[in-house]
Amino acid sequence: MNRIGWLCLGVAGCLFLWAISLFGSGFGYYNSPIDGWLYVKFMGEIVKVTTIEELNKYAYLNMGLSGILAFLAFYLYRQFLRLVPERM
Repeated sequence: MNRIGWLCLGVAGCLFLWAISLFGSGFGYYNSPIDGWLYVKFMGEIVKVTTIEELNKYAYLNMGLSGILAFLAFYLYRQFLRLVPERM
């Protein structure tokens, strides 16, 4: 049980770092000025963006996905606390 708990903690840490990265990129996209065309990397694909509304759409998607990942990381952290006993 301890190994599964520590594995949950490791995966939770990785997911949380990924969530921070996604949130940062989404916040960076939000309302950025566009001179000509902008290419956004979204889910492994490079997308050409021409309007600020389209850029905001990708920003909201990145920020929403980061919230889902953060929630999953929090759940796995709670599983870690449940599975690994506290030493006194």
